[in-house]
Amino acid sequence: MRLRLDLAYDGTAFAGWAAQPGRRTVQGTLEDALSRVLGAQVATTCAGRTDAGVHARGQVCHADVGSGVDVVELQRRLLGLLPRDMRVRRVTQAPDGFNARFSALWRRYAYHICDEPSALDPLRRGEVLGWPRRLDIALLEAASRPLLGEHDFAAFCRARDGASTVRTLLELSWRRESPELLAARIVADAFCHTMVRSLIGALLPAGDGRRRQDWPADVLASRVRHPAVTVLPRTGWCWRKSATPRRLSWRDEPPKAERSAPSMAEHYFADDPSSPLERLCVEVPAWGRSLPLQSASGVFAHGRLDRGTAVLLRSTRPPEMAGTFLDLGCGYGPIACALAVAVPGSDVWAVDVNRRALQLTGENSQRLGIGERVHACTPEEVPAELNFDEIWSNPPIRVGKQALHALLSRWLPRLRTSGRAVLVVGKNLGSDSLQRWFGEEGYRCERLASAKGFRVLEVRR
Repeated sequence: MRLRLDLAYDGTAFAGWAAQPGRRTVQGTLEDALSRVLGAQVATTCAGRTDAGVHARGQVCHADVGSGVDVVELQRRLLGLLPRDMRVRRVTQAPDGFNARFSALWRRYAYHICDEPSALDPLRRGEVLGWPRRLDIALLEAASRPLLGEHDFAAFCRARDGASTVRTLLELSWRRESPELLAARIVADAFCHTMVRSLIGALLPAGDGRRRQDWPADVLASRVRHPAVTVLPRTGWCWRKSATPRRLSWRDEPPKAERSAPSMAEHYFADDPSSPLERLCVEVPAWGRSLPLQSASGVFAHGRLDRGTAVLLRSTRPPEMAGTFLDLGCGYGPIACALAVAVPGSDVWAVDVNRRALQLTGENSQRLGIGERVHACTPEEVPAELNFDEIWSNPPIRVGKQALHALLSRWLPRLRTSGRAVLVVGKNLGSDSLQRWFGEEGYRCERLASAKGFRVLEVRR
């Protein structure tokens, strides 16, 4: 039985999230309390580790426990055992496939800054950073805008061997909560170590006029740690929330998890995005052609061709013969449209759980004159008797390993005997372990290409 726990804590007296021998940490304190209540050792996994001194209002973690645990009674007993600087706000049984770390679509932090030294409240000194110069919201917003989207944030991260620093910054916005108090709101798919504090540290000098407003963008483009970027103190920094998808795997009756995302951060796992429809044109280079497609908010890779799909299309050749193809997780349709254009006479089934993605794929294929051969549909709408000559996919790795394996186990058996699947997977997101899993499941797997931190894998029955 897997439990989801929603937590809040004052990080002042904690040495961060991760358990460390001889130190007071959030994970260690929580696991001690869980183990005392349940009478057995319990391990936890969180949506994102916080550093020493960092607070949280909406941390999420999961724990695997024995069956039959009364979640209401467990929460009551935990509240009696935990210290006053830590609260378990809710305990629920997690839906199938839930993983606090890998199911999280985005993480959100807030950073509070007081730019009037005399107004800094001594009672809030642990949660507000003092800044000695007046900050201009318009300058901060202008300096933040070029940082949005998918970039290599190496210039703002502490290097770790073998770890990617490519992240998608979904929101970086500013507002005044009072004449002297500013709040920065930062949303991304994930964060590197020191990324938040370095980003804000680069933006504040642009906001007070000491740096050009395009200086943070220049730092980003350098991809090298800049000595002039201040890594700000943890004071003022608070983990606010993470969000999980409504659908954790593509099944006949998928479970739903609570989800409340900011409109611009809404991710491609939503079956019916609630964000306003904002369209952007994307030129997709695909096997010697350039395809003019439309993307939209609430759909994966809004306004761009994501790096994984770009590597896939650049590193492979299209199928040699016409057939029946599957694009698994089609998004706005770059792979499906590329297949249909490159291989006349083929039928392409473009599958996604996101209704807006399916609408875009249908519209894009119609504009390209291939609408009759591209079938955009949900997994349940694919005819049960249909098998495929080839499956092409940039699969949704962040649903978590268990859900990804279930997804692939559902579709790979529908390959024809001589068929193949061509997949692109990020190296740091588990491509090597996925390759081993294919072998364990009886499939032959070969690496076709490796570029930009991605592996292109060919899988055969």
